[in-house]
Amino acid sequence: MARWGALIQHTTIWLLVSLLPIAWATPGPCEVETGQSSIIVDIEESRGDQVNQTTVPEVLPIVGEPDVDVVLSTVFPKGPTLFQLDGKRLQLLQPLDRDADNLSHMVFQLVCQVKATKKRRTIPVIVRVSDINDNAPVFQGTPYETGISELVPIGTTIFDGVRAVDSDAGVNGLAEYFIIPGDNNTLDAANAVDGNGYFAIPLPHQGHVTVNRSLDYERTKKYLVTIVASDRARDTKQRLSSTTTLIVNVQDDDDQDPSFIYKGCTMHDGACINPEYNSYVNGGVLAGILTIEPDKIQAVDMDTLDARIKYSIESGEPESWSTYFDIDANTGAVRQLVPVDTSIAKKFQLIVKAEEVSEAKRFTTAKLTITVRPVDASPPVVAASLDEGQVEENSPKGTKVLDLQGQPIKLSVSDPDLGPGDPIPKYKFELTTNFFDIDKDGYLIVADDTLDRDAPNTGKFRFQVVAREVNGGAASAPYSLAVKLLDQNDNAPVIPKTQPITVPASLEPTAVYKVEATDIDEGENARISYSIYHVSNNGGNKFTIDPTTGVISSTGRLQAGEQYSVTIRATDAKGLSSQGIVELMVAPGPNTRPPQFSSRDYYAPVSEGAAINSTVTTVTAKDPENEPVTYSIASGNDLRQFAIGSNTGIITVIRRLDREVLTRYQLMVRAEDPGKLSTTATVNIKVTDINDNNPKFDEDSYSFQVKEGKSGEYVGYVHATDIDDGVNAMITYSIPSHLPFNIDNATGMINTNTELDYEDTKDYAFVVTATDGAIDKRLGTASVTVRVEDVPDEQPIFAQALYSVHVPENAPNYPVVKVHAEDPDTMPEVTYTIIKGDTDLFSIDRKSGLIRTLQPLDREISARHELVVGTEENNEPGSGATTTVEVLVDDKNDNAPIFTSAVRPVTIEDTSSIGSLVETVVAADADATAPNNRIRYALAGRGKASKYFHVEPDTGAVKVRDDLRKETDSEYTVDIQAYDQGDPVMSSVMSLTVYVSHSAIVPPDVRLGFPDTVYTEHVAENSPNGTLVRTLPIWNKKKHSRDTPLKCLLTDATQKGIFYVKLTEERDCAIYLNSSLDYESLTEYSLEIQLESIQGLINPEANKAVIRVHVTDVNDNAPMFIFPEQSTIIGAKGKYFAIATKEMPLGANVLQVKAKDKDSGDFGKIEYRKNAWTKAADEYFTLDADTGVISNIKTFENVPKEVLPFKFNVMARDNPKAEDYKTARASVVINLLQKDNQLIVEVADLNINAMSPLQARNLLSGIEEKSGLVAGLEKLTPRLYLGENGTLESDTRSTNVWLYLLDPNTGEILTRESQPVKKAIDNGVAIQAPLIPAEQPRRPQLAAAPLTTALPAALLALAALVLVAATAATIYICASWNRYKKHKEQALQQYGTLSMSMAPPRPPSGYESSEDEPAPRYETQVLNMAVDDADLQLDFSSNNHAFNFHNVQYLSKDNGERSPTLSETATTARASSVNENGGTLNKVHNHNFDSLANNTSNARNTQTLNRRVPNNHALNNALGTLPRVNNNNLGGGLLAATLGRKINSGNHKKKATQPIMAYDEIPGLQRSTDNDNVIFGKRNFSGFSYEQSPVETTTEL
Repeated sequence: MARWGALIQHTTIWLLVSLLPIAWATPGPCEVETGQSSIIVDIEESRGDQVNQTTVPEVLPIVGEPDVDVVLSTVFPKGPTLFQLDGKRLQLLQPLDRDADNLSHMVFQLVCQVKATKKRRTIPVIVRVSDINDNAPVFQGTPYETGISELVPIGTTIFDGVRAVDSDAGVNGLAEYFIIPGDNNTLDAANAVDGNGYFAIPLPHQGHVTVNRSLDYERTKKYLVTIVASDRARDTKQRLSSTTTLIVNVQDDDDQDPSFIYKGCTMHDGACINPEYNSYVNGGVLAGILTIEPDKIQAVDMDTLDARIKYSIESGEPESWSTYFDIDANTGAVRQLVPVDTSIAKKFQLIVKAEEVSEAKRFTTAKLTITVRPVDASPPVVAASLDEGQVEENSPKGTKVLDLQGQPIKLSVSDPDLGPGDPIPKYKFELTTNFFDIDKDGYLIVADDTLDRDAPNTGKFRFQVVAREVNGGAASAPYSLAVKLLDQNDNAPVIPKTQPITVPASLEPTAVYKVEATDIDEGENARISYSIYHVSNNGGNKFTIDPTTGVISSTGRLQAGEQYSVTIRATDAKGLSSQGIVELMVAPGPNTRPPQFSSRDYYAPVSEGAAINSTVTTVTAKDPENEPVTYSIASGNDLRQFAIGSNTGIITVIRRLDREVLTRYQLMVRAEDPGKLSTTATVNIKVTDINDNNPKFDEDSYSFQVKEGKSGEYVGYVHATDIDDGVNAMITYSIPSHLPFNIDNATGMINTNTELDYEDTKDYAFVVTATDGAIDKRLGTASVTVRVEDVPDEQPIFAQALYSVHVPENAPNYPVVKVHAEDPDTMPEVTYTIIKGDTDLFSIDRKSGLIRTLQPLDREISARHELVVGTEENNEPGSGATTTVEVLVDDKNDNAPIFTSAVRPVTIEDTSSIGSLVETVVAADADATAPNNRIRYALAGRGKASKYFHVEPDTGAVKVRDDLRKETDSEYTVDIQAYDQGDPVMSSVMSLTVYVSHSAIVPPDVRLGFPDTVYTEHVAENSPNGTLVRTLPIWNKKKHSRDTPLKCLLTDATQKGIFYVKLTEERDCAIYLNSSLDYESLTEYSLEIQLESIQGLINPEANKAVIRVHVTDVNDNAPMFIFPEQSTIIGAKGKYFAIATKEMPLGANVLQVKAKDKDSGDFGKIEYRKNAWTKAADEYFTLDADTGVISNIKTFENVPKEVLPFKFNVMARDNPKAEDYKTARASVVINLLQKDNQLIVEVADLNINAMSPLQARNLLSGIEEKSGLVAGLEKLTPRLYLGENGTLESDTRSTNVWLYLLDPNTGEILTRESQPVKKAIDNGVAIQAPLIPAEQPRRPQLAAAPLTTALPAALLALAALVLVAATAATIYICASWNRYKKHKEQALQQYGTLSMSMAPPRPPSGYESSEDEPAPRYETQVLNMAVDDADLQLDFSSNNHAFNFHNVQYLSKDNGERSPTLSETATTARASSVNENGGTLNKVHNHNFDSLANNTSNARNTQTLNRRVPNNHALNNALGTLPRVNNNNLGGGLLAATLGRKINSGNHKKKATQPIMAYDEIPGLQRSTDNDNVIFGKRNFSGFSYEQSPVETTTEL
């Protein structure tokens, strides 16, 4: 134990001794625990807005407890306070961004104070900011784009400019580069291919892009390489990246063989596979250039380099081919050298070679077969199995035409020239018709499935056939063929529509009406049978119809008032049928006299203030048969102001009357009985006035002026009007009485009634009143303003006696100063003038007093000018009458320095030291004051002279600036500028020529020069300025110092403006593009480069090199449309106009649009496409994509008006098969040309052959200039004129130019009756309608038989025969006349006079429909006929040829309107069974009216279907009813003619040869097949809302 105690004691002492120095070194308060003089902590930068991160260490190592032992605070001597103390912890106050603020560390002061001793200590605190990875790399210098050749080797670096910067620190700021797959949307938008896999970045840290796979320009021209830049943060999950793209444009290179190109060849990768050409030569004939098929021999470079192609014949069989044929090396045209025949060879097989003119000399071959034809002595001969055949109408395309034996007609071709074994050529047949064709086997077939035998079409075709060799050669003689169309039952009978038929009541069966249907088929197909399908009102048993004749007859009694609708069915032999309705109305007994008015004229006044429905007057009429009378207003009520009671005759007002609009009305009133007999009377209505209008002044306000100081002075007139009548229109004027004016009550003249004073009142405003003279007076007012004019009487005075101004010199028209004189008058009048001074230099505005300089002032001539200014109104010498103007001229820097002496050229050695004097120049300045005349010197220009020389700015001494041995130049032009110090600076320049003497000697083998003298390069025409064309290396450049002067120049023979050359860093000559290229202007340039250096260093034989630069084409020109006959009208510019006709066949060329493109090859090829085509345009037209031909695919017979004109666009696109293309658009307007659009211009003394297209276009341009319309040419014909007999004859010495006019705004074709055309004719445009031949009657041919050989015995026998026949005829006539008179008397007793009355217009009739057949709707019309007493009995049998329904004219009418026969003068027709004049139902021409009027012996009490004709226009008759004739021209009698009967004083039995009107000119009508005077036309009622029947027709008399 003692031992352990001694040991513990010993250990304790040792520990105390050891801890004594430690306890002595412990730091005290406010000291750093580590004993360091500063504190270092670390903190991370903020993530976003983070401020809660802590420092490392978290607690500051300061001895002492804060606020207990020590007091801590911080001091930030620079910048904001970033931390605050929380005890010993640092709390961040705002986010830290190490990258943006470049903040790697912060330093601030920590102040510590010991509480016990109050001692303070300042400790530096260093806060190190550590980086976090919060920034992605950012690519620099984007976008990236490069171009490389398609032949670049794999592994080649193509782009080294990829660089991304990351603002983070350490590995966070290091970037690596990778290539990733691209985005499909981005690739599609850029029209590029993904470059991933084709390119690589082998060294990620460098970012150099290399080629990874072979490239092919023809497959891909553009790649999009997607590059990712990623930082290298240690935690891979926290790495950030960004993406960019590199566009790699692949440039074409010579890696493709040329290819022969022609249409139809087998293609692979755009090139023809095994191309073959064919041609022929005729034996014994030298053909020259051969025609090659399928196209001319042409090869193209498949590269875009477009190298020139050289053609040659490489080999051939037989071996003698070179004797007979050769090929043009440039064009590929094959030429026959000498004649050859089949005895030498029947065929030549040649191998054509196409070779690029390039270093690679790539080539391809094609096979050319030339057939030798026998000597062509005879043309081919066409033969057919039979020259006449037949085929059914409506046969489909391809149906063979058969002969009478039922065998197909076959054509064959033979050629006497062909011998055994000769190749038989191919023939093509050309026919003169489009309805038939010949198939590949030689059979005649149908080519149009619309063959129609039925009228108006022809039933037989005659045409000719010509056989021609496909490859050319002689054609056969025409061979004639005929084809007859066989009828098919493809048309149903058509029943014409009729007016309602009125029949008299009867007790016995009688014929009522004859139905006549037509069938345009032929033979048995056109045989018609009739039947009654239905009768309304239970009348099925009351009528029968003859199935053959169509005569409807009653079966029993018909009572007055009955009405029936009889539905008739017409059926042909094959069962096709149609239906029609005949409306029958049974009329009562005769109605012969119309109602009679109590007076022929009525007079009635009515006030214009009459109320609506107030009575004006009453008219009365009484019917002699005591029938009810119906009243109506026939005319004079156009404004619909009045109405009449239909039963009472009371005329009432139905609209407000205004006497001021119309004072009198004259109404024609009609009274009509139920039988439609009527009379008229005149009602004269006078409108009386009421005071319903206020007086109205001519102006709403009046303004007058009057001078002061005069009484009774005239001021002005006011005037008002009242459109009422009488006393209601008498006007009285008045003004307020307190005014100093009087007004004349009657005239409105205003005068002053006292002296006016301008100073008291300057203007007066009052109201003038106009009152009419009525009891209930009305008034109107207007405002009047009277301005009082002041009278001047004071003199002007200048308030300022002196004006002193400064004016710069050299300032013309400079405003010097504006003087002012006061005029006490209220209307001051001051006129300024210069009394004293130089008026050549100064002028003054007489009204404003502004003084200006007339000429520039010169400070060097005179520094001061003095002017005395006065006024014309004040000529007194007193004070203020004038003022003085002192003008001080300020100096301007207007003189440039001038060199005082001429400087001669100076020669110095190239060894002259720097700073040595070359020459001293001196200049002087003529300006008067400084700094304008202080001169300094400087070198002008930035050439080489400024590099080797400089000038002292104050002395003008020119000195050497650099070693002159650095350049090879032996002559320098030093431009020295002398300039003053004024504003603006003025200067002048002189040139000093300095000659430098050089000398150097080197061995010939180390002299500088080009390795070759000729180079070839290709540049695309769209290459930008600065494109490197080629770099020319220089020999021996490394054997000389880099300080050796060396220069590359373009010689004077080179286009310096398009290219430039400069020395590269490697001291080679680089040629660059300086201007844009155009392949279409120039395809090749020749550049000459010259090398210059110190004399003796250049090899004189290699100091020049020639570079031939070939420009390659790109698609840089858009197509341009060509308008061969462009209109002069602005609205028609850039448009195509064309016309089509209804007769135009299918497939006709309507128009051809053409465009051109300046580019070459595929870039210049044009393809035409539709653009903005309407539905109608697609329906009627097609566009050939290659030729631009627009042809029709549908005929124009039934084109709806609403689609005319056809308007659409055509687009021309170049480079058709590629995606790089350009387009152009043009508008097309196509109109339908009809007869009423045709116009002509007669050109005298110029036949059709002598008139050129240019002359015709100039003629149309003149018409366009005068009319403002677009003129189009239709055709040229000889001039037509009417001959003596009214026929058209031609004059071959003159020309008719047929044209049409278009509206320039709408493009619509104009008719001759349109207002623009009429206006053009009125303005003197010499256009007219084409002539129409006059309608001439057909004269019967009379044959005269000679009687000179007649024997007397024959004469006696003939006389006896005539006597017997005359006796028998007399007996027969007497017996017939007695029977006729007896029958007539019986008929008169039974029926009286027969008259058919026109019923009111009815809506379309209908009848009950069955479930099987729906009821069609028809329009019914009435045939009005007034029958003469002597013609009571109407014989409708087939024996009566004088009158039947075949001789009646039918025209269509508008639905819902009155028939044209229901006019105000009722139209009637006389039907006569016997005509004493023997006339037939022929037309009465207007030009025969006078002769008819004079033939009074024939004027019986009859009426015809002739109307009163207001004018003689042919269409006025044709488009109405049959012609009417003014009865006043007939000497008081009615026209003595029956329906269509012609009475001619020369020959009563002569038939008219022309129809009543020109039906070919009436739309919708066709000529009848059985009678020239009958027209059956189907009417289109598309404008009305009812359903149509497919067999519906309308007829009208």
